[in-house]
Amino acid sequence: MQGNHPCAAGHSAYTYMNTHSHRLYHTLLWVMLAIAGVACDTTVKTDEAEIGAAINYLAPFNADQTFQIDTAGSSVTWIGAKVTGRHNGLIPVKQGTIMLHNGKLQGGKALLDMTGVRSEDKSIDEAGNLKLTKHLRSADFFDVEQHPVASFEITSVAPYDSTERQEVPAFAGNAREMRVKDPNHKVTGNLTIKGITKSISFPARIEVEDSVLRAKANFNIDRTHWRLSYGSDQSLGNRTIYPAVNIGLDIVANLQ
Repeated sequence: MQGNHPCAAGHSAYTYMNTHSHRLYHTLLWVMLAIAGVACDTTVKTDEAEIGAAINYLAPFNADQTFQIDTAGSSVTWIGAKVTGRHNGLIPVKQGTIMLHNGKLQGGKALLDMTGVRSEDKSIDEAGNLKLTKHLRSADFFDVEQHPVASFEITSVAPYDSTERQEVPAFAGNAREMRVKDPNHKVTGNLTIKGITKSISFPARIEVEDSVLRAKANFNIDRTHWRLSYGSDQSLGNRTIYPAVNIGLDIVANLQ
């Protein structure tokens, strides 16, 4: 997106002044510039997913409970950040199952409908959202004609100690609110996008009550691991799109 922006313009030079008479002024100016530098970081400060090579995995055969994901009641959200701001939207859940054994999460798989990925950014108008949606579906990003479906398959689930959670910097504003409160599991699984599979691990809160399973997570991934590199070259200046993409999961599944 084009346009003037204080972050994109950088720090303008200022006239040299007498050191003795304007020392306080210089000090305050540098503090202001430092604050401006922090403000220019538009990425979401939240849990960072661990990314590694795909894990060879055999689906469990001893699951005694199978939950079907409620595609209408579940959501996968994304936030992409650029130098001059952010955009956000949704990725529809096509279908999925989650399996338990003796009350513990054993595995699961979800398919994402990439042909339905879209921008739902209230900061831009309908035409802007349509333009961004078309671009996301193009070969520049998800190339949905060639890769209409993405998938996530759980390979392991372990208890999560939230006391070991990395602290979010205080200057991140409302970022603390985006992180899921009191996560109780560390979920690891293979994420496949555009035919490329990588293992990711992230904290999540998973609860089962009666016949309903609910799972919530919020984390960042580096999109370039899946060769989603459009706009990530920092030499693009104010047109740079950061590699980090925020993913929000709000999953509801019903016992079959």
